[in-house]
Amino acid sequence: MDDTTVGAPNRLQKIREALGRGAYGALALSPGDDMRYAVGFTPPYDERLDFLIVGEAGAALVVPGVNATEARTRLAQAPVHVLDYADDQGPGAALAKALTLATGGASAGTVLVSDDARYDHARRLSEVLRPDGVDLASRVMRSLRLVKDADEIRRLRVSAGLADQAMEAGFRAIRRGMTEMELSDAIRAAFVEAGADQASFMMAAYGPGAAEPHHHPGPARIGDGPITLDIGCRGAGYASDMTRMAYVGTPDAEFLKVHEIVYQARMAGERAAEIGAPCSAVDHAARAVIAAAGYGQYFVHRTGHGIGVSTHEPPSMMAGDETILQPGMAFSIEPGIYLPGRFGVRIEDVAVMHADGPEILSHVSQQPRVVAG
Repeated sequence: MDDTTVGAPNRLQKIREALGRGAYGALALSPGDDMRYAVGFTPPYDERLDFLIVGEAGAALVVPGVNATEARTRLAQAPVHVLDYADDQGPGAALAKALTLATGGASAGTVLVSDDARYDHARRLSEVLRPDGVDLASRVMRSLRLVKDADEIRRLRVSAGLADQAMEAGFRAIRRGMTEMELSDAIRAAFVEAGADQASFMMAAYGPGAAEPHHHPGPARIGDGPITLDIGCRGAGYASDMTRMAYVGTPDAEFLKVHEIVYQARMAGERAAEIGAPCSAVDHAARAVIAAAGYGQYFVHRTGHGIGVSTHEPPSMMAGDETILQPGMAFSIEPGIYLPGRFGVRIEDVAVMHADGPEILSHVSQQPRVVAG
């Protein structure tokens, strides 16, 4: 599915309204997921400057000439002016015109710039626009992206369904003697075959590698023992994220014990996800189960993160994040136990909050998949 179907006009209007409430002059988004959220498209991120300028009067995208044809094609139905520049001319004139189109000729005021914009690009923007002040785009973008509407939730379901298919394909692909990289490649191919926009990550971690939460698949050959599969894609423009465990051969008692503890923590986190509760409550509930079982020191990361256009976005399910859960928030619940040099276990699902509780988007069993190999 093509992410250009994201509802740009409505979102641009919401951005303008948010700018007005905050008395900001304009918003400047560099390539990335904020831009994708706003208009359903983002150009490549490289040394050339690109900015989407949004103001009370309109929106204009400044792109280098090499990206102009694609931008105009992808934004043909969006209320966005596309302004291009040649490499030998630089973006100055296009940026100045974009500000005029976005603000109707008004003063730049305070301009909000993407939190992850390149410093040299942000500096060039400031030199041309000469705003009264510069602040972070997250001042408005965080709250807009935090609560998903019905169309966004539909897209998250589509993406989760693609991950379900790829996970099952990964389980089927496991063979003794294959490398982690070969298993990762099989999952990537399954995402492509299922119709994902992008295969984002395919972590296959065998044995001691599974004790590394962000393990990079490599040449390790799979034998008897546990395998962590942490996978996700972009489908219908939105992200998915799921982790499951497989075991080649007969699972030993310690693995089954640790897996059951993590499973109980995963379920405790889901039960704690209630409208009106803080995000920290989800983390506290999951962490308490693991700590009570004597493995607290081996749970080394937050319990979850927000998900939407980006795989990782606010809020965080961790101590200190007191964001109140509301209908439409989407986030992962992913407790884990990691025993260095031995093995690790993580179970992860994406949840969407509704008035009557969380909806779990994945449909693959959380129990370990035993593989004969």
